[in-house]
Amino acid sequence: MNSDGGFSQSVLLSRCSTCGAFSIGPKRFDPSVAFGARHSTLLNGNEPPDESEFLFVRSVVSKTEASLAGLDAEIANLQANLKRSEEERAALFSYQTRNRAILSPLRRIPPELLREIFSWTLPLLKNPGEVGHGIGQSPWLVTQISSRWRAVSLSTPSLWSRITIDYPLSHRTSSTYSPSLIRAQLGYSRTFRIHFYASQEMNFRPQLEMFKVLLEHSSRWEELSLGLTAEMVPTLVALRDQIPSVRRLWIQWSSLDDQIGVRSIDYFQTASSLVDVGIFNEYRFVPVLLPVYQLTRYDIDCPLDEHLRILEQTPNLVEARIDIGFDEQPWPNFVEAIDLLCLQRMSISHSEALKYFRVPALEELAVLEGKDSPDLLPPFLSLLDRSSCPLRRLCLVSPTAHTTARILQCSPLLTELIILHDDEDSSDEVNALIATLTNPTIAPHLHLIFFGCEVESHLDYMAYLEMLKSRRTAENCALKSAALLIAAGPKPESATISGLHALREEGLDLLLLEGGKAVDEMDSWDYRTVLRH
Repeated sequence: MNSDGGFSQSVLLSRCSTCGAFSIGPKRFDPSVAFGARHSTLLNGNEPPDESEFLFVRSVVSKTEASLAGLDAEIANLQANLKRSEEERAALFSYQTRNRAILSPLRRIPPELLREIFSWTLPLLKNPGEVGHGIGQSPWLVTQISSRWRAVSLSTPSLWSRITIDYPLSHRTSSTYSPSLIRAQLGYSRTFRIHFYASQEMNFRPQLEMFKVLLEHSSRWEELSLGLTAEMVPTLVALRDQIPSVRRLWIQWSSLDDQIGVRSIDYFQTASSLVDVGIFNEYRFVPVLLPVYQLTRYDIDCPLDEHLRILEQTPNLVEARIDIGFDEQPWPNFVEAIDLLCLQRMSISHSEALKYFRVPALEELAVLEGKDSPDLLPPFLSLLDRSSCPLRRLCLVSPTAHTTARILQCSPLLTELIILHDDEDSSDEVNALIATLTNPTIAPHLHLIFFGCEVESHLDYMAYLEMLKSRRTAENCALKSAALLIAAGPKPESATISGLHALREEGLDLLLLEGGKAVDEMDSWDYRTVLRH
């Protein structure tokens, strides 16, 4: 600082960006140096300067501007260097990332494992929100990741074999599905599983055009699932003699109005490979003519006499779901039981209909009548006596505790018991059955006990736990598997859950599910067809 109250400057050292050496730059103005009391007064107050002070302050401003210009130039240089460094870093980081990708385990995954992973990305039929055929959904999505993924996916026919066109979904329009995209998919597989659900609430012309696109490859269909409307029925004539490879067929109707006026459907009789049929009439029975003699699986809701007519001609039937409905006349008189010599699994809606069958190979039986049914025991025992079948699995819907206990006593080969609870009013009977099974001397041979609640559950969960513990601790324990499935309603308390988990840790194969997952699992217990979400 000058002794006369003037100002001083400092020397600026700068580093060369090329060689890193320091150099002496112009002197930088130092505003921290004091210039005297009068200058301080002017800086901190509002007094006007006299002429000499005016010239002095102007010189200070001039020197400050020069320093500011130097600093601005220095900052601009630093910013340019920073931008250059950031760009170099980004390029280097990208280069490093690409080199790390070379070492990624994904590159070493064999194609067969990639195919398995890709298969798990396909939309689920039971989830309506996932169904569609856009490029943002699998399998199209995986083709956009890399050239290798694209090559693997396009060479995997199973990824492209299922085509689902579902117009009734509330958020869909008739323009949702692209014919060009579907045509492209039809070129990537040798066989196809077609799921086509029409809608009466949308313009039928685009739906018809899409169905015609699929029909171009009907000779390669292996599975066909149809949701029919009145307008769509006449188009089915194009299927006659054109679906030689279809092995599985599912038909359902959009509404009662769509069934009115349809006398029958006779376009599938020449489907020479058809072995698995499911028909859900729901509103009104519409006959569907089929090559019944070759069927191995059957799931239809129709009058009993129609069931009998079909079943008399199915010597190769292995599984049947006999849903009896639409009967306006008394059931036909019993003459002689129909022999279903190969039938291994049967689900039936009315226990009284058991008297019409002889099933010597039957291993699994589901009776779906529920709590309002007549006594199940006589027709059940009659079936066993008539058939001498090796029945090992039984599924009952809301049965009484007494009837179930008698059935278990009379069925020493029975090792698997499944109870579906579908009526809130029958909770007391189901709880009574749980209490009965707590005695391990009742059917000690059971190694599987499943309970599923399709309605709001009011089961005694603690009693269920005690029943399992009692059977697990019994001498010569046979129980290996158990399930508790709850679709809705109160859940077990934490103490019960802890007890159930303890049994699992001790070796019991225990399945605990609730909500939608429980419903999905229960759907398989009575052998119903699940082709439609």
